Amino acid sequence: MGIRETLKKREEQREANQNGGNNDFPEGVTRYVRMGKHGEVNAEGRTFILLAEPDNWYFYFVHEDKTFDGKRTIHRFRKHSCLHSPRETDADITQYFKPGKTECPSCKVGAKRKMYAMIPVYDLEYGTYRVIDTAEFHINNIIADYDKAEKMGRKFNPEYSLVGEAVHFKQVDKSYSLESGEATDEQLEKAKTFIGTEFGYEDLANYREEDDIITLLQDAEDEAIDKSKLPTSSNSNEAQPIDITDDELPF
Repeated sequence: MGIRETLKKREEQREANQNGGNNDFPEGVTRYVRMGKHGEVNAEGRTFILLAEPDNWYFYFVHEDKTFDGKRTIHRFRKHSCLHSPRETDADITQYFKPGKTECPSCKVGAKRKMYAMIPVYDLEYGTYRVIDTAEFHINNIIADYDKAEKMGRKFNPEYSLVGEAVHFKQVDKSYSLESGEATDEQLEKAKTFIGTEFGYEDLANYREEDDIITLLQDAEDEAIDKSKLPTSSNSNEAQPIDITDDELPF
């Protein structure tokens, strides 16, 4: 494979990762399930098949600072994943509770930070895996419903698990709920092939390079972060004159 083709494939993979690897979906649909009033999981809800239990969901941190003025959501800086986050599902999340001021430039400048989690699910319509990516508050409510449903099932079968079963997610008030859903035997069998799969969460979280984050933070509202702690632009070196003696000239 020539260098041109190699670079082209790397660029295509980079774009696919940033879009959630959406090659399995029609235009407008990505690996991430859209949540909310105008999303796929709304008041009516949507049924999926769970592919992992909560202990195997991917927990990480996001820098996000937004307010709602009654008409629209205002972001004080562009939402982005925190570099001080675990990269695996089996990491000790408690080691990341405090901001990592040496690992992440956004932590260093005091950007607001929240815990998020990705729930792997099988999409009945598209026949492949997707992720429900949402904040800690919603995850707590979903886990509470998960535990209730599993506890009920274990009254009849001590080995019962919601993993591999159909569940219905829907928007309730300002959060989300989980309840029993329906799927065909064929759909349940297809979903089993994805259980235990390596879903590539690190790519799905779309961790940016430090330079990209610094550029992003420079555009943040002044009150949202401490911009005095941002490093100076690397472009400033271009303005420095270079001293060359006559002896060093090639003519």
